[in-house]
Amino acid sequence: MHVAKSTVLIVWATLIFGAKGWCHDRVLMHLNFDDSQDTSFEYGERRHRLATRDTVSGTSFRIVGLAEYTPGVSGTALKFDGFSSYVEGRPLISSEDEEEEEEFEIPRAISVEAWIALGAYPWNWAPILTIGKYKVTGFYFGVDSHGRLGFHVSDATSVWHECNSKADPKTKLGMDLRKWYHVVGTYSPDSGLAVYIDGERAGTYNDFQFDYGIVYSDIERGFRVGMNREDLAPSEPIRDWATYPSRYTFDGIIDEIKLHGQAFTAKQVKRICEAVRPENEPDLPARRFFTVRPSGRFGANYTRLSYYPQWDAIWPGGDHLDVVVQFDDYPTKVVFWRGTRYSPCWVSENGKWLADQSRETGNNWFLSEGRREDLPTGCIEHMSDTQCRSSRVAIIENNDARVVVNWRYLQMDVKFRQHDVPNNTGFGQWGNELYYIYPDGLGVRKVLPGYGGWQETIFLNEPGTRPEDNVELQACTLVNLAGESKAYSWAHGYPEFDLEGACIQMVNFKSKFKPFIIFRDGGGFDVFNLEVRPAYSHFPWWNHWPVAQTISDGRSCNAPDRASHSSLSWADPDGDVALYGMTDQPAEFLVDLARSWNYPAELEIEGSAFASEGYDHAQRAYVLRAEEETTSVRLKFAASARSPLFNLALVVKRWGPQSVALTVDGRPVPRGKVFRYGVEYDVEGNPSFVAWMKIRAEGDTEISLDAH
Repeated sequence: MHVAKSTVLIVWATLIFGAKGWCHDRVLMHLNFDDSQDTSFEYGERRHRLATRDTVSGTSFRIVGLAEYTPGVSGTALKFDGFSSYVEGRPLISSEDEEEEEEFEIPRAISVEAWIALGAYPWNWAPILTIGKYKVTGFYFGVDSHGRLGFHVSDATSVWHECNSKADPKTKLGMDLRKWYHVVGTYSPDSGLAVYIDGERAGTYNDFQFDYGIVYSDIERGFRVGMNREDLAPSEPIRDWATYPSRYTFDGIIDEIKLHGQAFTAKQVKRICEAVRPENEPDLPARRFFTVRPSGRFGANYTRLSYYPQWDAIWPGGDHLDVVVQFDDYPTKVVFWRGTRYSPCWVSENGKWLADQSRETGNNWFLSEGRREDLPTGCIEHMSDTQCRSSRVAIIENNDARVVVNWRYLQMDVKFRQHDVPNNTGFGQWGNELYYIYPDGLGVRKVLPGYGGWQETIFLNEPGTRPEDNVELQACTLVNLAGESKAYSWAHGYPEFDLEGACIQMVNFKSKFKPFIIFRDGGGFDVFNLEVRPAYSHFPWWNHWPVAQTISDGRSCNAPDRASHSSLSWADPDGDVALYGMTDQPAEFLVDLARSWNYPAELEIEGSAFASEGYDHAQRAYVLRAEEETTSVRLKFAASARSPLFNLALVVKRWGPQSVALTVDGRPVPRGKVFRYGVEYDVEGNPSFVAWMKIRAEGDTEISLDAH
């Protein structure tokens, strides 16, 4: 075979294939990654250029992206981050002008071996070592999305031949995570393909029609370790027409890659494997959602929440990216995290997460006029904003009585494309939401005018957990305002919600504090009855969100290796507000709370100094306005069993005393955990007094506020 080559090509061909006189008893290439280098990195700084050396030829190859050196089976190994890192197999030498054609032989038989440890299963196939064009020429030695090992080759007929290890029929998975494996792929025209894991044959293939051997192309491009040359779409898509080729890399550690000029026998592979005992456990700690040490106070803080180092490293933006709201009387939290694209999550005392949907529309491109690449496709929502290009969060109020947070986002598809442009403004569809959160651990979500539905009860599954680890099979309890309740189980498939008038839903987390959602009277819940795969979970189970960076609006989970989410219900809230929280009380406890919010007690104001603007369900507060200067507010509430007082909030506009005394039915209530207040000022300096008081009442109640 004759191929015109530059100096780079001649070096590469000699390195990988040898010159004339092919040698069958020596290692052709060995990347041991023992040339450990400084891989420290801070965003915004140009990282020091790294390279690794082949011990056979002495040739160096560039390390691209955020790879790290880490303890290996012997010496050091290379940790690939799953997002950016790979080894580019072009020799780092200067290329001269084209030279004369140089003849070299293509190998007739080869073996590839390596030691690997997986941090997560690849989104699709990810290479340990690959040469040529994927599924066209050369060979591919890698791992798939189920943890299977594969050795694939192309013969001179351009047929792609695959030899893969088997997955466990019960788990549907191959290799485990965070464990060293010695892996080998062999090929010869006589015996075909074989793969070996830890010295044992794991798969064979010999369905070749001809004995031409492997056909190679693009030799001048060299090899790749850790990353595909052509992006592949994630496997198991929900909508393959809304899932696109994505950039990702091997997620884990690779060490001791060797390319041999012969096809090993099973005995040889076993002997090679048994000759090495790993010196270190793989440096791949189990991935968990972060925990926030309790602050001991009620309030919101900007912070930078850490997930795991490789994911954290890809994010720019400084130390104030995320918002956490904490409570002094409750171990729960509300988290606005870039990993969820800032969709707020209610987090229990033991780290169970309740999320929700944003405003969402959609577009099935095949039902529209135009090409797929020209149109927003699939789900148009916050989940698609993988880099938080538009999704942002801001603390609006942060005082002793309440926190108000604003979440604003562009509804987009997975390629960052807007839907149609309403009213010809060119702005696309946006969501804008306010969260009014109080010291009792409750918050009202106010969804401002926009396009699309916005409520879907979602819970998150941290890596290492399945949906069943986080929620009971009897996953939901519904309650109506009459106090009737009913629990629903997913043990035998989707239930059917049939409790009449149920506007209260509790999610039965495996935690002490369980999340709930309350709608206005008239709203209701329906079971989310799509996309479940019973062989994997009783619940729908996806991992295209949160934290993922692939281009897909739906991917079913194969394993609990990544952060994932599941849905229980979706709803018609019958309005633009919903009340959220977590409680350690039974679901029936929520009836009084729901009544107080749905049917607020009638308010009577003594005197003419203040006027009522009514009860604002979005703020979960009575809103008053000062009409004249005064130091006292006298209020009477006609509370009842149907309209109880349940932790009262007041907003008094144009009134801003710095010190206030409270009396309830003539009894003084000191400022503290039971009575809290603060003053907020608008851009013109006008004050608003915000007060919250812990109170339960079902009869007439008089309240006085006196400034002093």
